[in-house]
Amino acid sequence: MGPHYLNRFFTPQSVAIVGASERAESVGFRLLLNMQEAGFKGGLYPVNNKREELLGLKAYPDLNAVPEDLDLVVIATPAPTVPDIIRQCGEKNVTSVIIITAGFGELGEEGIRLQQEVLDIAHRYSIRIIGPNCLGVIRPSGYLNATFGDGIVKDGSLALLSQSGAVCTAILDWAKSQDIGFSTVVSMGGAADIDFGEVLDYLSTDSKTTGILMYVEGIRDARRFLSGLKAAARLKPVILIKSGRHEAGCKAAMSHTGAMVGGDNVFDAAIARAGVVRAYSITELFSAARVLANNYVVNDNRLAIITNAGGPGVMSTDRAEDVGVKMAELSPAGIAALNAVLPVHWSHANPVDILGDATSERYQKALAVCLNDDHIDGVLVILTPQAMTNPTQVAECIIAGAAASNKPVLASWTGGARVQEGRNLFANSNVAHFSTPEVAVDAFSLLTHYTQNQILLKQIPSPSNELAAPDVAGARLIIERVLSEGRQVLTAQEAKAILAAFHIPVTQTIKVANAKDAMIAGETLGFPVVLKVNMAEFSHKSDIGGVRLNINSVQDISRNFLEMETAIKQKYPDINEVGMTVEPMFKSHSGRELMIGV
Repeated sequence: MGPHYLNRFFTPQSVAIVGASERAESVGFRLLLNMQEAGFKGGLYPVNNKREELLGLKAYPDLNAVPEDLDLVVIATPAPTVPDIIRQCGEKNVTSVIIITAGFGELGEEGIRLQQEVLDIAHRYSIRIIGPNCLGVIRPSGYLNATFGDGIVKDGSLALLSQSGAVCTAILDWAKSQDIGFSTVVSMGGAADIDFGEVLDYLSTDSKTTGILMYVEGIRDARRFLSGLKAAARLKPVILIKSGRHEAGCKAAMSHTGAMVGGDNVFDAAIARAGVVRAYSITELFSAARVLANNYVVNDNRLAIITNAGGPGVMSTDRAEDVGVKMAELSPAGIAALNAVLPVHWSHANPVDILGDATSERYQKALAVCLNDDHIDGVLVILTPQAMTNPTQVAECIIAGAAASNKPVLASWTGGARVQEGRNLFANSNVAHFSTPEVAVDAFSLLTHYTQNQILLKQIPSPSNELAAPDVAGARLIIERVLSEGRQVLTAQEAKAILAAFHIPVTQTIKVANAKDAMIAGETLGFPVVLKVNMAEFSHKSDIGGVRLNINSVQDISRNFLEMETAIKQKYPDINEVGMTVEPMFKSHSGRELMIGV
């Protein structure tokens, strides 16, 4: 199989930066400097028609003057100049372009027009675009830093995809302090051309990437997005945070990147079905980065907690209950082993409270027992500053103990200056450290949710032949009768009868001809109920005031029947009888209207 069609964005051998500059405060200067400081090994060509040299490199007036074929062009010039630069790219047979520049789809009608012009030219020359209005792309293993962010990014195994450049820089800055590296960073920006789905497709088979973090504001191509998510999540963990969960956030996202934002509960269900774990805050995304960077794998969600203080253990237990993490029940053999190495007054349960005078040796022995217990899938070790406990020595013991097991070990050294040295040791180890025990529990829950999602993805639906056969003949009779009567629209009862013939659940419906019948139907179904006009002439009942909701008594249903009957007869004098139906009233905040054309 040949290289992926996006390969030149991530492994270019020659790069031109259009808009490179000598001004230290400019985007073009930072782009060129970052490429140099990353140690890019290929040809690097600054394009600036006012300078002959930039940062020690020969500058070129335009792309056509660059002597080498170009794999990648990065554009950082004002938006009105971009269409002509894209045209130059086409003339030079460049097929991969990153547009850093803002001022397109996110700025209203004129920006949308300009963006479409860019896309039309790009399509004519088979050019693919990341951006516009983005931070750029980083691929540390290829010595590529085509962004205007600050600082060097460590090579690692995590990929980061974000619609927000600011979220990218925040995560990268935090990761640097935690010594966490990245295989790939892509700032999607406005995603006018290349979208999440395509980059996910690339990363799903990328051997340098073992986990994917995503920040999403909105999606343009839902089918491709979900297809990419599913392909990636089957092979490696994908943790996603989506903003715009509420109306105000949706408006902010649209003004920021021009993203189209959909219903949040629909989005939630879709990504869960794709095997993706959702985070709800940047803190959770940081936590996900820690556990994914350590390549943790869990078989189930049973967590053991080792602590030298009762309070943090109790708070961690509460948090586990909140996020669906099961507190492990210690096996009889595990309790016996702990009895042999701990003081008599230890908690004899999970959390394993090894008391306030715990030494590093006590921590080490308790951890070894828990890691060997088949009832435990992961361990959280909590330390609070105590006179008899050396935080640094305990950290060293925990790191050594964790290295001998395949089970994830998480740590939380709570406090300040006294525990800082121990915290620092975890940064370069196989133990993920968290500022508070509750955050550590959240991180473990992300791991367990991923494992559970993978199990769901592998489940095979029951064969259709195990279900009762649909009543095709009955459904066909209904359709034939409607057609024989010269009608093109089914009544509500006919439509429900056809759905029921194929085992699709429907609400019970009772036809009524007068107010007395409606009262009896309401008593039969139980209040509250819905009263609807049931006449072939009216397919859109609400348009003629033919629907009354949330009726709570026989008096109300009689009054509503008579009111609707009178209003319809006055508006349509030729109608002699107004038929209606009574149905149960269902309330659901997550309900959705579904319209299907066949």
